[in-house]
Amino acid sequence: MTEMNAGSRANNAAESLRNWLPPALVFAVVLLVMFWRLGSYPPYFNDMVDQGIHMEVNKVFDHADISNKVNWYWKDMHMGAAYQSPLYGMVIELGLRLFGLTLFGVRFFPALIEFGALILTFFAFRKYFPQYLLLTFIVLMALSPWHLLVARSGGMQAFSLSQYLIALSMFVLLIDRKRSVGLAILAGISTATIPYGYAGIRLLLPLLVLLAIVCFRRIEKYNLFTYLGTILAICAIQIGDFPRSLQMYFFARGENLISAARRLPNGGYDFAFIAHKLNENFHFLFKMIMGLNEKAFWNVNVADTLTPSGGIVLYPKFLVPFFIVGLVYSLAHAYKQKRFILAMPVLLLLSGLVPNMMSGFGIPDLLRSITLLAPIYFLITYGAYSLFCSIYTISSDMLRAAFSGLFAVFVGLVSAYQVNNFFHYEKDTIMGGKNNAAMVTYNEFLKPYIDGHPNSRILYHEFGPWNEWSYVVVRWLGGKRIQAMKDEGKLVFLTEDNRAAVERLLKEGYFDIVVSAYPDQLEHILTDTTALEAKVSTERYKVYYVKK
Repeated sequence: MTEMNAGSRANNAAESLRNWLPPALVFAVVLLVMFWRLGSYPPYFNDMVDQGIHMEVNKVFDHADISNKVNWYWKDMHMGAAYQSPLYGMVIELGLRLFGLTLFGVRFFPALIEFGALILTFFAFRKYFPQYLLLTFIVLMALSPWHLLVARSGGMQAFSLSQYLIALSMFVLLIDRKRSVGLAILAGISTATIPYGYAGIRLLLPLLVLLAIVCFRRIEKYNLFTYLGTILAICAIQIGDFPRSLQMYFFARGENLISAARRLPNGGYDFAFIAHKLNENFHFLFKMIMGLNEKAFWNVNVADTLTPSGGIVLYPKFLVPFFIVGLVYSLAHAYKQKRFILAMPVLLLLSGLVPNMMSGFGIPDLLRSITLLAPIYFLITYGAYSLFCSIYTISSDMLRAAFSGLFAVFVGLVSAYQVNNFFHYEKDTIMGGKNNAAMVTYNEFLKPYIDGHPNSRILYHEFGPWNEWSYVVVRWLGGKRIQAMKDEGKLVFLTEDNRAAVERLLKEGYFDIVVSAYPDQLEHILTDTTALEAKVSTERYKVYYVKK
């Protein structure tokens, strides 16, 4: 009897090791890559990230009151307005207070939340899919240039992707679960807070509510009522400003197809424009998803920028056949086995197409496609794994071990290719990095000038889209010296709020020089600058010397 108990304990230990060792190894690798050189690569802010965090920067370092712009009403949550999200703002503020205005400080907590979301995704779906299928999905998606670019950016897109995965996973945990009111409340909270993320993920909230109602037989009734009740209670906050909140939910800066098409003199819809845009969006989207944007096959800068670009390659081209196979297999297996969960990736894929297809101004791009990341990589994994299982089942015992090893090598090689692609190619160079006007202005002129003229008084201006100026890049590069000059009044940042005061100071001759990283906008805002002599002028910036 003792020997039998000892043998049973040994078997249990071996079984436990087989169950927990692979996930531990996979997530250790994912953690290492996601946080490797987090504070130094890419070595600059994406242009939309610095725009989206400037209110939190002002709050932390200037003690500014931002309560009039940051509240719990639904807003037009485009990338440049990310600071208006109270949830995202809390995450960024915590990083700024702990680590300062650094790349690491902005990126750490969004990346940490995303890593936690990946772990939750694995455990939520483990009940419905084989463990090794899920581990393959996690490692291929997490180490993709697309995911690394988003998750390591520190921007609203990283936070929104985490919201998407958490809300979806919490919903799946409710299916076929015994009564658990606490879990239902948490699931409801994760779903109800989706509107505080990027506008591109907002379709997920009504989709999950609809799925909960349709799948009511699969969700215990108390869990269902608690889940929907929690969502309703949190959304009830909008009653105080309901008409505007509802209008802003899918507003997307007025760039969605419905808003853009309403351009006839009588306020009607231009159906010819709608047909043209749908056709154009489908054309761009099809090329983007099927990897047809670049002629090169291997040497491609995958997911090279978050800046809107129609020529983006979302994932390695050699994975496209597996995506197609996975799409077919997913639908076929769902129909054959009568299991809705197998068709869920396809449903999420279709819903993820909507933000791109509804582009009224602009075209489909990586930013609008963040809800496509998980379903595309799941279908890639499902296709590769299903092909492997088909070959595995018809093979002899001797070949099965070889095929298992071959599949592991395949996953390892794809992961290595993706990680190398991310760290080898330069990312975000269209409007960011070395091409960022504020970064060029500071490095080429402002820093040397301050070194040589420490007592000069400078008016500084950079491009402010939607009348919102961030000045995050120059504050990041200049550090404490820039902050001290700002506090002493030696350096003034032009904004919409201080425009009148700055104009008065300029006329009084308060400033020695005016530096602009976007001269056309400056001369439109402060017309007096057109009369000043610009002694230093380049394609990126212009310096005006004020006559005393």
